[in-house]
Amino acid sequence: MHAASPSIHREVSCGVIPFRRVEGRVQFLVVHSALVRNPDAAWEFPKGGLEVGETEVQAALRELREETTLTRIRLIPDFRDEVHYKFRRGGREIQKTVVFFTGEVDDWSEMPERPPTHEHALHPRLKQWHRWDVEVEIVHLLYHAGMRNLLGRASRFIHDHDRRAALDPRPLSVG
Repeated sequence: MHAASPSIHREVSCGVIPFRRVEGRVQFLVVHSALVRNPDAAWEFPKGGLEVGETEVQAALRELREETTLTRIRLIPDFRDEVHYKFRRGGREIQKTVVFFTGEVDDWSEMPERPPTHEHALHPRLKQWHRWDVEVEIVHLLYHAGMRNLLGRASRFIHDHDRRAALDPRPLSVG
C-alpha cells in the first residue's frame, strides 16, 4: 500500500520588472536575494506575497517599494505575465505562480546603498545588492530559464510599446 502524497500547496506572488532609460538604453533592475543559498542563483526581480484585500498591481507596487524604496514608477499598460515553478519547503511541495508587471522608473536617486530589508543582501563577490543593466547583461544574472524568458518577453513588449507610441499620431487633447 502506498502512502498518500502530501497535498500540493499553491502560492501567488506579484512583482515588477523595473526599467529605466539611460542615454537612450533600457536598463532593468534586479535585486540580490538573501534567502537563496547559492549567491549566483539569487538575482531576481522585486516580488512578494499577495496580501488579503490587495489587487495584483497593489501587491507588486508595495513589494517594489518595500524591497527597493522606489515609488516613482509608471506601469506599462497591458503587460501582465506569469512565471510558474515548483519547490519544496519543509517537506511540502509548493506550486508557485508569480504575476509580473513592468514599469518605467522615473526617479531612482533615492535607492539606498544597503538593502532596505533583510530579504536582500550584497552579492559576496560583486558587493552589490541591486544592479541596473541592459538586457544582455541582466539575462546572465538570472539563474532560472523562466526568469530569463520573462525578461525577454518584457523587453520585447517595452520596445513594441515604444514603437507604437512613436507611430501614434493622436494629438494631445486641449482642455
